[in-house]
Amino acid sequence: MKTTLFSLAGLTLALSGTVAAQAPTAAPAANSPTTMFPFAAPWDDASAGTITDVSYLNAKPAGVNGYIGPKNGYFVEGKTGRRVRFLGANFGANQAFPAHADAEKVAAHLAKSGYNLVRLHHMDNSWGGSAGSIWDPVFKDHQHFSASQMDKLDYLVAQLKKNGVYSNINLHVSRQFSVEDGFPESVGKIPFDFDKRVDEFDRRMILLQKNYARDLLTHVNPYTGLTYASDPAVAVVEINNENSLTSVWGAPGVGLDVLPEPFRGELVGFWNDWLGKKYGTDAKLTAAWTAGITPSGPGLLANTSAWSIEHQGTSTADFSTALDKRLSLGAPNINVQVTQVDGTSWHVQVHQTGLDLRAGDTYTVKFRAKADTPRSVNVSAGLDQADWHNIGLSRDAAVTTDWKEFRYVFTAQNTVVGHARIAFILGDATGTVSLSDLQIHAGAEGAGLMPGQSLATKNIDMPVNALKVQNEDWIGFLADTERAYANEMRSYLKNDLHVRANILCSQMGYGGLTSLRRNAPMEFADNHAYWQHPSFPHKAWDSKDWNIPNTSMVAELAMGGGGTLRDLAQYRVYGKPYSVSEYNHPAPNDYRAEMMPEYASFAAFQDWDMIYLFASGDYGATAATDRINSYFDTANDLSKTAFLPAAALMFRAESFPTSQATAVATVPVGHLVTLGSASAVWDAATGQGSIKLSPYVQRLGLSLGGPSAEDVTLSQKQSRMAVQSVVTLGKTAAGALYTANAPAAQTFAGYVGGQTVTLGGSTLAFPLFGNNFAAMTLTAMDRKPLSQSRRILLTLVGKVENTGMVWNADRTSLGEQWGHGPILAEGIPAAITLKTDGTPGRQVWALDATGKRGTAVPVTAANGSLSFTVGPQFKTVWYEIGNK
Repeated sequence: MKTTLFSLAGLTLALSGTVAAQAPTAAPAANSPTTMFPFAAPWDDASAGTITDVSYLNAKPAGVNGYIGPKNGYFVEGKTGRRVRFLGANFGANQAFPAHADAEKVAAHLAKSGYNLVRLHHMDNSWGGSAGSIWDPVFKDHQHFSASQMDKLDYLVAQLKKNGVYSNINLHVSRQFSVEDGFPESVGKIPFDFDKRVDEFDRRMILLQKNYARDLLTHVNPYTGLTYASDPAVAVVEINNENSLTSVWGAPGVGLDVLPEPFRGELVGFWNDWLGKKYGTDAKLTAAWTAGITPSGPGLLANTSAWSIEHQGTSTADFSTALDKRLSLGAPNINVQVTQVDGTSWHVQVHQTGLDLRAGDTYTVKFRAKADTPRSVNVSAGLDQADWHNIGLSRDAAVTTDWKEFRYVFTAQNTVVGHARIAFILGDATGTVSLSDLQIHAGAEGAGLMPGQSLATKNIDMPVNALKVQNEDWIGFLADTERAYANEMRSYLKNDLHVRANILCSQMGYGGLTSLRRNAPMEFADNHAYWQHPSFPHKAWDSKDWNIPNTSMVAELAMGGGGTLRDLAQYRVYGKPYSVSEYNHPAPNDYRAEMMPEYASFAAFQDWDMIYLFASGDYGATAATDRINSYFDTANDLSKTAFLPAAALMFRAESFPTSQATAVATVPVGHLVTLGSASAVWDAATGQGSIKLSPYVQRLGLSLGGPSAEDVTLSQKQSRMAVQSVVTLGKTAAGALYTANAPAAQTFAGYVGGQTVTLGGSTLAFPLFGNNFAAMTLTAMDRKPLSQSRRILLTLVGKVENTGMVWNADRTSLGEQWGHGPILAEGIPAAITLKTDGTPGRQVWALDATGKRGTAVPVTAANGSLSFTVGPQFKTVWYEIGNK
């Protein structure tokens, strides 16, 4: 077993596990029926006085202490200067428009659970029906608000405010522009959901976004007497959810080059204007784009070049070849039949291997292709040996039912002599794909300006090749375009509408490093992440045809992987508050109870400012709240909600200390495009510092350097109580385990069956059970050290599922067989010993789903310790340890 231990002044984070520690690939043994029991917190429970009631953390009403704003990298209250952290929920679509009675109840319930922020999301959706949106259905356009929906929204925001819960108002999320909004019919052919990307440059779309913001944010809420722009209970306004022009900068078939007119022409016009400002003349542009290109060389493939095929997982495929004697160069023609796919595109691919490509040289790849149905085929250049990394080419060819020629130019990088390959990725869909005339040679066909193109005529098209300077110019143009959009929208909100809330344009994960410049004027940075988001192999959001790997994240962490947490930490912007406004380990993953203990303790360790769960799910008198309704339904998913009171203490009340060590990587402006991603920055920074770079050792942050800087630089700081890292080896059969230990809070998540877990003065011994996986928090709700606390909440969760859930044979999908209520929880058996200060009178109670004390648990107090046994016989996931 490998155990990695990180500790500092009262806080320890640890990861441990065998080298092969991971969730079993076969279906785990079924639980005995006696270990599962109904347990679900009512959506409207706001009962006071229980140990699970943490509403006292909320200052009421929200905003009573002034506007929330950034100071020294944190969010603070305007009047007190006191730092505030936020635990947030997402209310999407109809959840933002409840009946008044439901609004009153859910707001109070959120406060009791530990929430102090709600993100109002998908209000602008165009889905119709029961989805619920802000639009008035009387009008065919999407420019008129429904008075009744606005009344519901206003009342919800007022009730949230009353209970000390702030609001985050999202602007453009899922609005779909239409002919009725003043656009040509081709607007319906934009290949991006909700017209994203195009909405960052099309002038009418930007105007309509401003109008929407004006109508919503300057509207006076009759229940508060304030506009949303001026209400201190509105903490955040998000301009545009999950959007970046650079995210799909030029992928044929799904990229900007297949935009319909007039949108494509509009973008090309802006591109030519940008090139004109940068270069001024055709000669200067041509010299820059053709500099360093490798001279043309002979073809590297012949009619005797052998094809190879790869199919993994449950995918199946085969191919046949045909020699075309008309060709003097090029690989044999090939027909590939993909008969089964499993949701992972690279599980089916054909290659030409053993190529000798030299790093820094330019190459042209060209071929013809057709398919039995139109589809996208990824063409890539990479190694033909481990670690199989890409060496400079990855493009999506829009293949049709007719023969079509494709040509791509790229500069090879990070090559190995004699071990390059050209691969065609075919695992997205079943069917037949035919390839012919595949050739690759040194040199760049069509480099520079094409015949007839010039800056004067403004007809330089979008680049389709991956030549270094041309590619960097294209991405640089897109990044500048979206930065101009972000600045224009923010200026409108702040200067014209006088919005007092903190403004965000979009998430850091959209746009890679270029998002650093887009985000620079914003008050804070934000990101999204999901562990094992469901995959839909054939049709997007097909409720019958989806799958998940169904493994735990802690297993990946223990084996050296990053999971979601490392990626989130790597994108934090140094000196700004950091938010994660969407996060989930979606249902029905068997191991999702790990989510909240890992998320809350890690966010506290990294010193983040806002963490949200996505999404809440339906609530109210008419909603089905007795079962888990979807992948992202958190309100009804006990595996997450059970941990909310503990998470509020750990994160919001800072029961978990923050790391005293920091590592800041400064990225030169000139490298934002060339490096591309945060992981590349941290790879470049590795080895520069005196302490191993790890999000379990230091707080990580990115900083934007000046235009003259040449390389990524790393700065590290640590106090006298800085993190110590120790790596030890041992043996165990338990598998992966995440633990976090502080004086007032302890947590773990992982494979504990048949093991004893020791955290500080706490010992938990587990027999074998179910799949042996559980998550726990032990939290002093009075914020004293656990040994002195008279008010401790123990939360212990394993599997959570609906009654009658039906898995497929390999336990990777339910299809539509989600089952029904009631929600069932697994009773985790454990013998527990807690170190105390010796004061007599402590008792243990099993709690009901509202947190009310129920059955007393027998205890033994001796030698400064309190011992007791828990298990399914108590039919609870909550236990209170305290005085009567």
